[in-house]
Amino acid sequence: MNICCDHCGALHWVEEATAKSRDNSPRFGMCCNHGQVRLPDTEDPPHALQQLLSGDTPQTREFRENICQDNAALAFTSLGVAIDDRINDGRGPYVFRIHGELCHHVGSLLPVEGRSPAYAQLYIYDPRAALEQQMQCNTNLRRDTMELLQSMLEQNHFYSGVFKHAYEILERHGDIQDIAINLCVDHSRDRRRYNLPTVDELAVILPGDGQRMDGRDIILRMRDGPLMRIHDRHPAYAPLHYVLLFPRGEDGWSWDLKLHQPDRNQPKRISQTRFYAYRIQHHPNFFPTILRGGRLFQQYLVDMWASSDQNRLNYFIMNQNQIRASLYSGLEDAVAAADDGNIDLNELGQRIILPSSYIGGPRNMQQRFQDSMAVARYYKKVDLFITMTANPHWREIQKLYYLARQRKINLTWLPVSSR
Repeated sequence: MNICCDHCGALHWVEEATAKSRDNSPRFGMCCNHGQVRLPDTEDPPHALQQLLSGDTPQTREFRENICQDNAALAFTSLGVAIDDRINDGRGPYVFRIHGELCHHVGSLLPVEGRSPAYAQLYIYDPRAALEQQMQCNTNLRRDTMELLQSMLEQNHFYSGVFKHAYEILERHGDIQDIAINLCVDHSRDRRRYNLPTVDELAVILPGDGQRMDGRDIILRMRDGPLMRIHDRHPAYAPLHYVLLFPRGEDGWSWDLKLHQPDRNQPKRISQTRFYAYRIQHHPNFFPTILRGGRLFQQYLVDMWASSDQNRLNYFIMNQNQIRASLYSGLEDAVAAADDGNIDLNELGQRIILPSSYIGGPRNMQQRFQDSMAVARYYKKVDLFITMTANPHWREIQKLYYLARQRKINLTWLPVSSR
């Protein structure tokens, strides 16, 4: 993995180059889409975190083994998901497997009476009291490691100062009942102006019920507020939870990011998958914090893919006319789905059509079945129909294909997935 992309400098293997450029001058599209994805460079993490991620001492090995627990103890938001650990019962590699929808929650700035502070509430407390609370909830973790990480985040993480400042603002308006703070992220402003939380421009006071004004904002209450879901389109969605992967609070993906397309008057947006594909590349000039995250890196990938897939499904829901869903008959689909042909018309309502381009959808699977039957119809009788995950350029497959051609045996490669 020693070939650099001409545009962003990410390292690649030669087989990752586009098919047309592989032999002459390798060019790559999976990292920056041939220079169209241009994102701000990420700073190297603090020296303490670098040592923990790359060192070879008992402390660093213990940290990497429990990195998910360390991150959860220091995160601003909680992870709302049902994790299935049944598969992690052997000696194989760790697998982060979830059931249902994945989301992030943020609570009030102060805990309910009788409950201990947790998550972002610990950043409001005195550091020593916060450390004691974290160690009571995580007795198996090393105290020196937790103290080191806590100090690092308080000094470097952008949202550590933001939450403290939000608490100060709400405390000043303590005489007003039921108020909230609306945290906004404005990419047109220079974030360095908020390194020291001394101004009120980073938050808006919302008297009354404090309802969400925009899906990309975060609403904070002083106390007694229910858990609020942070929208996955908010730039703070990832850095508020994965604090050890983004120790400086770097912004994540948002709708405002555009591709670099000088020939277009209105450049297209950077998709979520394009954004994350760029971030997880190895750039030799920067410390690979995300790639060294181990189990936390796996959790981050599952989280971001779930968010990307959910937003794609939301697009299909909101754009049924554009994908020509009216061409599909809901009645015909219902008849085809019924085993005995008897249909209860009361069960027919508004149907959401997934196009065949959505991998794993019913029409995608039906299309692949029809493709396989077309192969059988062309070559007549089928002796064996084998489904396998493989690379057709493997030496063993190429040798088998060559022998089959010599013996006049028809072998047809039918790709299962376009990804």
